[in-house]
Amino acid sequence: MKFRFALAGLLQAAIALPAIAEQPTFVTVFVDNDWFAHSDRHYTAGSHVAFARDIDTLSEGIRTLAPFRWATDRTAVFSIGQRIYTPGNTNPKPEEPLDRPYAGWIYVQGDVRTQAGPVSERVSGTIGYIGPGAGGRQVQRLSHHILGSRGLDGWGEQLRSEPTLSVAYERSWPGLVSAGRGIDLSPYVGATLGTPYTYADAGAIARWGRNLPDDLPTAQISLGTPRDGYRGTAALGWYAWAGVEARAVGRNVFLDGSTFRDSQSVDRKTFQYDVALGFVVAWPRVRAGFTMVQRSKEFDSQISSDRFGQIAISFAY
Repeated sequence: MKFRFALAGLLQAAIALPAIAEQPTFVTVFVDNDWFAHSDRHYTAGSHVAFARDIDTLSEGIRTLAPFRWATDRTAVFSIGQRIYTPGNTNPKPEEPLDRPYAGWIYVQGDVRTQAGPVSERVSGTIGYIGPGAGGRQVQRLSHHILGSRGLDGWGEQLRSEPTLSVAYERSWPGLVSAGRGIDLSPYVGATLGTPYTYADAGAIARWGRNLPDDLPTAQISLGTPRDGYRGTAALGWYAWAGVEARAVGRNVFLDGSTFRDSQSVDRKTFQYDVALGFVVAWPRVRAGFTMVQRSKEFDSQISSDRFGQIAISFAY
């Protein structure tokens, strides 16, 4: 209960951050849902709101903390989010293979970036809460009511209450390979360590378009939470993009089960990958994009791979 109150206080602090700065910048809203792929299973829905803040406008106590004092890019990103996970078979028979458990997760996150020549480095930290208080059951019930979908009755067996903590590091080479002004390729590598996820990843994003904005790797979609927020662009631009990411996963609480108690779990696959296709239009103060993701099987008894879509909207505020 105390952890819920502490997390609620952090959420309120993240939402109140715009009031700290004299010159507010951008907010980015991500909405993930497998409804876009005519599905309703596994990673079924997620929402994430990122506030980009000028570090120099934050209080001195925050500016002097690591990793904020390391940042050469003077914009930090503070985020809040929720994710919902459900089994694919919501009414299994005893002889059928196990499916992943129900789970809801809420979190807050801080993210900073350094830039040295062609290399961009990013460090982020996330704290959160898994359990009934994360609101997974309530949000899914509401969304199913709005969309006219059937309700799910298995939330009584969801993962129980526990705190989460994780840190992530990523190194990317934006536009490392380019062909003219309208095509580029950006590879990246990274690692995430924590109670919800532990994995190493590597991937690349290819873009084709006009007046490509400097927003990589924000278009990236990974197993963990989104990192970074949109910072604007100099002129109207657009691009289509394709990305691939490979991962070696050492822990996924949403498959391996609760950290501190017995719970339903499945046999997780160590090696996984995503393939993503998307389209983005960016104005100097607004960006809009849509992405479809094909995710490989995440556990041994999974019948088929998953798909979900994401809408991302960024705007100055």
